[in-house]
Amino acid sequence: MKNQFKKMREALEVVEINNKKYHDNCLSFATFWVKNQFKSFTSEDLKEAYYAEGNDPPNECRVFGSVFYCLSKEGLIFKHDFVYSKNPICHSRPMRSWISIEFKDKQSKNAIKNKSQIVLKL
Repeated sequence: MKNQFKKMREALEVVEINNKKYHDNCLSFATFWVKNQFKSFTSEDLKEAYYAEGNDPPNECRVFGSVFYCLSKEGLIFKHDFVYSKNPICHSRPMRSWISIEFKDKQSKNAIKNKSQIVLKL
């Protein structure tokens, strides 16, 4: 299992190196974009927002996987759940949904606030 993760990291690093300019542009966009997401999101949502800004698709689609890996490694996003793809080409394959650190913090503050407001009556 350790060997598989090592190979995955190496593959993501190769993708990042071979597409450095595109990766850096996408990562800077994604870093700002995820901070404003106060709901769960998927890679499809990020791609849609990135292309809506007038950016061209990458030569290698694995660049987005590398971007998500970097965001996760930096602690800016966290795994949340699995959802089904909305893209008809993907035939409803399961995909990971994510939440931003800002949304996670907001949820935990709301949970603490709600716990303090609970009154038990006997």
